[in-house]
Amino acid sequence: MSKSQVYFAPSKVKRMHVSHTLPAKIDRVLRDDIDLKSIVGGKRTVIKVHLGADRIYTTVHPVLVRQIVSHVKEAGGKPIVVHSWGAVDAATRGYSTETLGCPVIPMNGTTEKYYYSHKLEDYPYLNEVLVSGEVQDAEAMIVVSHVKGHGNTGMGAALKNVGIGMLAGPSRGWIHQQVGQIPYWNESACKTEQPCNTCLETCPVDAIHWGGPNKDELHVDFHMCTFCNKCVEACPVDALLLNVDELYGSFQRGMTRGAKEVLGTFEPKSVLYVNYLMNITPWCDCHGFSTPSITQDVGVLISDDPVAIDQATFDLLKDAELFEEAIPDDLQPIYEGSIFQRFLGTAKDPQYQMIEAEKLGLGSRGYDLVSVESDE
Repeated sequence: MSKSQVYFAPSKVKRMHVSHTLPAKIDRVLRDDIDLKSIVGGKRTVIKVHLGADRIYTTVHPVLVRQIVSHVKEAGGKPIVVHSWGAVDAATRGYSTETLGCPVIPMNGTTEKYYYSHKLEDYPYLNEVLVSGEVQDAEAMIVVSHVKGHGNTGMGAALKNVGIGMLAGPSRGWIHQQVGQIPYWNESACKTEQPCNTCLETCPVDAIHWGGPNKDELHVDFHMCTFCNKCVEACPVDALLLNVDELYGSFQRGMTRGAKEVLGTFEPKSVLYVNYLMNITPWCDCHGFSTPSITQDVGVLISDDPVAIDQATFDLLKDAELFEEAIPDDLQPIYEGSIFQRFLGTAKDPQYQMIEAEKLGLGSRGYDLVSVESDE
């Protein structure tokens, strides 16, 4: 498969002048390096953002979203900013028609009931996905993603923004439940030793608990779980089996299938991806709170290939300095691997999603990185 181009606008400002700032570099890419008119010209164009929930404040800044809106207008597109769950009233986050320069609406309607059903005939555990009505109705799309860590994908960027973020609420739940449908607890073996709590006491991140109506079902929170397998090793009756490919992998496969259904509603070369490697936090904005950045701002990536842009995102961040003092106490930066794996667990390789997406033909992991500086 041929390599895709990924444009990189670094955050570093070389001179104290507006022409050297990040927005100026983004302007250059969207004006000179990307044929934006061929993507959005004359088309109803959704600009997909995620606004988070509650008191999140580390999403992509409205000034930077407005910048994209302006370029879409200049290229002849008809922009509408759409957002996923968590903020029915986008203005509570500072995103409004006045601040962005175009309408801002929930992508599935105010009741999460505006969507299209896509049946999956050949995928176990997941019979359908529900694609956002506003997204499927559009003719072109700009995917605006705030890059961060994520307990189920290792890293949240463009693929997650599409494969999870552009589905209606029930589908997002179904994909998150993929992990729970893979058997990992042998109930009969476990209960021979009740009230044994060895696994709960052994887990270093408190990811195991008793649940269910009678509080007698063993549940693992795989968002917190690092797959260190200490619980498996400690269990006296071998009642736990945490297979990374089945459990962690099931989420990636469900998510990338969701992405395939979403992107299949667009004509080729009518989607552009913009990843903001800034304010990088340990977890997704869905959790409704912000934490200090875990590393320095890196910059912005732009590409028409969702797999290539996420692979480039991973590559730019994998060896970045981890600000260990910024990591909350209940996450332990003691593991090996990329910057995200160091506190999410070695087994949670963010590249899993890129590998699965490439298998589905969504793009190429191979890319050429084109660094962009100011015009001067």
